[in-house]
Amino acid sequence: MRTWDRLSATFVRGLKKPGKFYDGGGLMLSAAPTKTEGVVSKAWLYRYQLDRRERVMGLGSARVVSLAEARAKANEARKLLAAGVDPISHRHAERMAARAAELHTATFKQVLDQLIDSHGDRWRAKHATQWRNSMTTYAKPLFEVAVGDIDTAMVVTVIEPEWKRAPQTMDRVRRRIGEVLGFAEVRGFRKPGPNPTRWKNHFDKLLPHPRELKPVVHHAALAYDAVPSLCAKLVATDAIPELCLAFTILTASRSQEARGARWDEIDLNAKLWIVPPSRMKRNREHRVPLSKEALALIERLPRNGDHLFSLKGNAKPIVAMSLRKALHRHSDDGVTVHGFRSAFRDWGGERTNAPRELLEVALAHAVGNATEVAYARGDLLEKRRRIMQQWAAFLAAPPARATGNVVALAGRRSRA
Repeated sequence: MRTWDRLSATFVRGLKKPGKFYDGGGLMLSAAPTKTEGVVSKAWLYRYQLDRRERVMGLGSARVVSLAEARAKANEARKLLAAGVDPISHRHAERMAARAAELHTATFKQVLDQLIDSHGDRWRAKHATQWRNSMTTYAKPLFEVAVGDIDTAMVVTVIEPEWKRAPQTMDRVRRRIGEVLGFAEVRGFRKPGPNPTRWKNHFDKLLPHPRELKPVVHHAALAYDAVPSLCAKLVATDAIPELCLAFTILTASRSQEARGARWDEIDLNAKLWIVPPSRMKRNREHRVPLSKEALALIERLPRNGDHLFSLKGNAKPIVAMSLRKALHRHSDDGVTVHGFRSAFRDWGGERTNAPRELLEVALAHAVGNATEVAYARGDLLEKRRRIMQQWAAFLAAPPARATGNVVALAGRRSRA
C-alpha cells in the first residue's frame, strides 16, 4: 500500500461522506458534514510535529485548492521544517509583512474612499458627494501620496493657495483632510502622532483665522447661499441694469460679455448664447447653455436695438457702472459683479458632483488640452447645460423656501 499520494483528484471531487482522508506525508483532506444531506465541506490540512508538539496547518478549501496545489503547499511546509522553521509562524510573518507593506503604500484617496464607505447609510448621499467633491477639487494633489507620508508641509501646499480667497471653504477642507488622516491612524495606515491638520498651536501659527479674513481678495463676492435672495430682488423689477445683472449671474458670465450680448448671438431653438471670439477674453467662441430661467428672462426684454441690454433710445449696450449701481441698490455688502463667478465656482465645488474641469469650462477658463478637445466635440456642452440648469434652479428655489411671498426668477414681463 502506498504511503504517499494515496488520494486522487476524482476521489476528492466525488467525496460525499465526512471523515479524514490521508494523502501521506502529513497531508490530509478533512470532510465535515453540512446541513445539506450528501454534501460535505472539504478542506486541506497539513499535520506536523515541531519541538515534540503536534501542529495542524490549514492549506485552504478543496473547492479552490486542487489536490496538486495542496501537495505543493505541503511540500513547501516540509522544506521549511527541514530548515528548522515553523511553517505556521512563517506564514504569519509573511502576512504581517504584506500587511505592513499595504499600510505603507495605502494612498490618501484609498483611505478617503474607505472613510466615506465606512459611514454607509449614516451619511446622506448628498453629504458623501460633497465630501468627495471638495476633496477632488482642493485636495487632489494628495490623492496618490501614501497616507502615512502626509505631513504639515503637504497640507499647507494644498490649503494655502486658496485660503485668503475662500477661507471658510478651505478651513472645511483642512478639517476633512484631518478626518481622513485620523481615520488612517485608527486603521493602522499611519503611525500614531499629532494630526498635521490640527489648528491650535499648529495651523494657527501658519495661517490667519478664517474670521480674520474677508471671503474674497480680488473680487468681493456674496457667499453663494446669499445669491438667490439677491436674484429675487433683481428680477422683481423691469429695470434693464437689474435684469442684465440677473442674466450675468444666471450664466456665470463676465460683466462685459453679458452687457454686450446681442440678439443675433441668441439661438432660442438650441437654447444657446453663442459669444463670438471677438468678445471673449481668450479670443475663442464660447457657447453658453441657457437655462429655463435665463430664457424666461430674455423673453421679458424689450427690443431696443441690436443688444439685449440697451436702454430705449440708445443703440449702445449699458455700461459697467449701470451694473455696479444696480448691485449696490440691492446689496450693501461691498460685493463686486465679477464676484458672482466665484460664488458659482464655490457652489459647484461644494453642492454638486461636477468635476473641476467642467466648472472651469463653464466659466470660460483655460483648463488644458484634453478637456478643450472634449469641449470642441460638444460632449461637455450637454454636461454644462445640466450644471447651468442646476445653478438656475438653486438661484430660484431657496428664496421660495425662505419666504411665503416670492417672485419667481423669471419675474414680470418688461414693457417695450
